[in-house]
Amino acid sequence: MKSIGKYSGFIMLLSVSLACLGPGSGSNACKGIVVFEGKTFEGTAKDEKQAGLNACNKYCLETDSEFDSMYRIWLDSPKAKEFEQKRKRKPTKEDAIMEDPRLLDQVTIKCANRCVADANKGKHTLQTSCG
Repeated sequence: MKSIGKYSGFIMLLSVSLACLGPGSGSNACKGIVVFEGKTFEGTAKDEKQAGLNACNKYCLETDSEFDSMYRIWLDSPKAKEFEQKRKRKPTKEDAIMEDPRLLDQVTIKCANRCVADANKGKHTLQTSCG
């Protein structure tokens, strides 16, 4: 495994939103792993960079306090209430990022890029491998 270097630019929102929550068709040959405070967050993709970002997306869903605050506020929104009525259950964080572009951006752009930067600073580990 090798450490991820610096990333620049923005994440393709559609590809990330579809790939960020887990393996797809089985063609994802690369794996990213974030380890933070004893917890492991894994992501897969066709290339190393995206696998690392997908692992960061999972890390962000569970650890980003800004996203958590936004999610809690969103739960009181009409969109969340409509979701709950239609689906007969409370929306999960994964549901919320698919329903609200601001929440998706918080995870896949703001937090994921910070995740990579923090790994480069040694605040947690981010490793990728393919094969």
